[in-house]
Amino acid sequence: MNVDTLLIDLPTAPWQLPAFTDLGVHQLAPARLLALLERQRPAVVMMSAEQLERLLDFPALALSDLSHLQQVLFVSHRPGDWQLAERAAAQLDCRVQGFTEQWHDLARVKLAHQRWRERALGHPQVSAVALHGQTLFVVPRPCPSRPVDDHLAATEAALDQAFEPAQLVEAVRLNDRLGHAALLSMLNGLDRCGLLPAPLNDVAHSLALAGIAPGHRPLIARWLDVLQSQGLLQRVADRLQPTLDATAWSDIALETIWAQLSVEWARNTGGSGTLDYARENARQLPLLMRGECAAVHLLFPEGRTERAAALYRESLAAQYQHRAVAHWIGAWAARQPAGVPLRVLEVGAGTGSTTQAVLPALANASVDYLCTDVSRYFSEQAAERLKDWPWVRHGVFDIDRPALAQGYPGQSWDLIVAGGVLNAARDTERSLATLLALLKPGGWLVFSEPTQEEFWVMASQAFMLNQASDERQLSSATFLDLSQWQSALARAGFHGNRSLPAATHPLARLGHRVFVAQVPAQRLSRAALAAHLEDPELQLELLDHLPDLSTAKDLP
Repeated sequence: MNVDTLLIDLPTAPWQLPAFTDLGVHQLAPARLLALLERQRPAVVMMSAEQLERLLDFPALALSDLSHLQQVLFVSHRPGDWQLAERAAAQLDCRVQGFTEQWHDLARVKLAHQRWRERALGHPQVSAVALHGQTLFVVPRPCPSRPVDDHLAATEAALDQAFEPAQLVEAVRLNDRLGHAALLSMLNGLDRCGLLPAPLNDVAHSLALAGIAPGHRPLIARWLDVLQSQGLLQRVADRLQPTLDATAWSDIALETIWAQLSVEWARNTGGSGTLDYARENARQLPLLMRGECAAVHLLFPEGRTERAAALYRESLAAQYQHRAVAHWIGAWAARQPAGVPLRVLEVGAGTGSTTQAVLPALANASVDYLCTDVSRYFSEQAAERLKDWPWVRHGVFDIDRPALAQGYPGQSWDLIVAGGVLNAARDTERSLATLLALLKPGGWLVFSEPTQEEFWVMASQAFMLNQASDERQLSSATFLDLSQWQSALARAGFHGNRSLPAATHPLARLGHRVFVAQVPAQRLSRAALAAHLEDPELQLELLDHLPDLSTAKDLP
């Protein structure tokens, strides 16, 4: 038999194994074997133990490019060949595994793969499958929409008793004044960068000439749109002219505005961290715009987190969100059956404002709580800050990466909590689908997010946010609005998707919302699929999309 015919011509469908070369009983000269492997570039190769030994002893092996190899399988009858596997793994830098003769019949393996695939696809709730080694990856079909009892009414009633109506009305008024101060500061920044009157034609070129950092030009162009929509810039010929006299947004005028606002803000909220942060950003806008000042240093001066902590705790909108999340989760935990630990994952914990609100609500429950952030620095800070809660575990999780590649298998959590982090995702819908796949059928996602443009955020935190790749690109908006969030949740497969506060609540005008969404209880579970396949040896992963098996980049 010509050895070139030994390359198994598998279809390229995503459920198949990678390219597989079986050398069978052929004892090729090591030089010819290396030439074959470099030409065919298989991901998996099977050979006899003797052939593998000859290959490892061949001096030219070190000069050959076998980086494409993911796994070597060798057929052995000798009990001590595990040492051969260790040696081969070290020299070839890939997985190496020995099998007995019964595995040598590749046709039998291929037929087993075909049977698993066909049987899985025969389940009415399976949309797509992929097989990698002994792991079958399955994408469940979306479930038809059904009404969800989200128990939000009880949380809403409890929060109505927690805040004085006059204090809420004042909070909204102060937020409006904060937004106006930020808009005036934008005018000041544009003027100091030589961008007033502002260009209407070839804005990108004008921003470049003014020295605006390339990464910030879309944001500054967005400023021009917002200032025009708010009546602070108006079209005059081919330029945008300010509608106010320059004295209204001079350095002296802004210092007075920010100082007065800080006093009233502290009186309403009990703190001044938010205003200190917004005011410092306003002073540094020209440097931020030109990229001469890193925005992260203003939020975390000298690496300290106190200012960021105040930012996420201080305002009445933040206080409302934290109490809403904590009340809902506490009530949810009380409804769960006794005796089974609840698994809770928090993503994007950051400074821990949401965490510290939620943990007391779970104090009497049996909980496995994993607190994560994309930054190991914040994760370590959280471990120190939450040392009084020894049952809390800490880890790292990135909402922009596949969960399985980070060591998080699907359908592992009863509840996922996210406080103000999903707006930082590059693709919100992709991240929502990832979180849905991590939840068990019937599990819940509870998260808080702004749903409308915050002018003061556009003049501060927006300098740190990633460029979005979702529908925010269409409008250059910083945040998804309420209807966009609800649509994104539905498309990802969540049901319910309601939020607080209610439309009639004073804080509703600010757009800060707490969402509650459920994975359908009818969604295909790992246990149901295992029973359908009737194969206890097969490992199952139920994901939101098939992993990239060509490079295995989505695998741990």
